Amino acid sequence: MAATGLREKKAARTRQQIVDAALDLFLAHGFEQTTMEEIAERAEIGSSTLYRYFPSKDLVILEPLLGFTEIGDHLRERPGDEPLKESLGAAVKGTLVGFTTDDRVAEVRRIVDNTPGPRAKLWDVMMTSRDRLEHALGERLGLAADDLTVVLTARMSMVVYELAAEAWWAGDHSRAVSDVVDETLERVQAATVVIPG
Repeated sequence: MAATGLREKKAARTRQQIVDAALDLFLAHGFEQTTMEEIAERAEIGSSTLYRYFPSKDLVILEPLLGFTEIGDHLRERPGDEPLKESLGAAVKGTLVGFTTDDRVAEVRRIVDNTPGPRAKLWDVMMTSRDRLEHALGERLGLAADDLTVVLTARMSMVVYELAAEAWWAGDHSRAVSDVVDETLERVQAATVVIPG
């Protein structure tokens, strides 16, 4: 067990070493101009090791953003007897509060938004996250994941997540992420939503 724990720590360290090296290169030279070989050299690892951790450059640049997409996991962690509305708000907040204050990550997000490959991959990740949220909601409500109530609730939750994330990304990052999420949730609660009929 101890050997497994050490291996996991070493793997996490190597992964972070790769990401740090890659972010520095992306910001200094641009995403398209940076090669996987340059990332491996900067991270002081072999190319085969790099490809074992990250099969593509798109996955390297997305790594700092991927921890903030699993709303379904956060929903599953909420108490089963908690009102769903509160559980969903807490799940959105729980997903976003881990946003790093590392200024490089905000820059990386701008690169992703303006580069077709990573942007498309991030879209895929968000669709997978939405699918997982639908399954978590279905379990919670005792309904199928494709039930219209489940689908609409999941998609509205994703919209709230996106609004809160965009508000934080657009800010100066001096405010706590939890405050930005709370403010977004209050604005959403006060909004008048018109459903097409």
